[in-house]
Amino acid sequence: MPELSKRQREILDFIQENQQRSGYPPTLREICKRFAIASTNGARYHLHRLQKMGYLEVAPNTSRGMRLVGSRPPAKATRSFQLPILGRVPAGPFNLASPDLREDELTVDPEYFGARGAEPDLFGLRVNGDSMVEAGIHDGDIVVVRPQEDAHNGDIVVARLEEEATVKRFRRGLNEIVLEPANRAYKPIHIGDEGGLDYGQNFALLGVVVGLIRSM
Repeated sequence: MPELSKRQREILDFIQENQQRSGYPPTLREICKRFAIASTNGARYHLHRLQKMGYLEVAPNTSRGMRLVGSRPPAKATRSFQLPILGRVPAGPFNLASPDLREDELTVDPEYFGARGAEPDLFGLRVNGDSMVEAGIHDGDIVVVRPQEDAHNGDIVVARLEEEATVKRFRRGLNEIVLEPANRAYKPIHIGDEGGLDYGQNFALLGVVVGLIRSM
């Protein structure tokens, strides 16, 4: 089999990781986004090169029409990590989502979500609602969260208000924090002087969303 370039190996690894994680290969646009390829024609070029080299089967005129075949170098070794799923977090009307409740676990490669070290500090929360659909986060999806107590403007975060939690986009203003939905049917949540909430007692960031596991 012809030797793979670094980019070709990365694309094959990405296809295999997506297949193992979600049960189907990535779309052309997902490949473009992952590798900063300007157009789907560029992604098709790489796939057809891999097909000619015997590593892929590619079906014409389809977005996910690719299948790993042949004898290929194995994908990079992955570490097994049991991602704790801590319950359902509302992305719409509030519901109680206790971070102390481990309702499930998923085996993932933590490096896929940018986590390194022997014990990755990640957890998952299952989304309930549709207030983040315009950010690609749907009801039943699992957001992968890195715990931290602060965030940059524009980050998607998991925040606690009183005893409830929500997934929203984070904005910091002069005298307030704004949690913005990604659905025009919902209004932003204002926290601070104007919102009448004290930061320390009623509001806390649980972490920043670093990945998404799509509900099937």
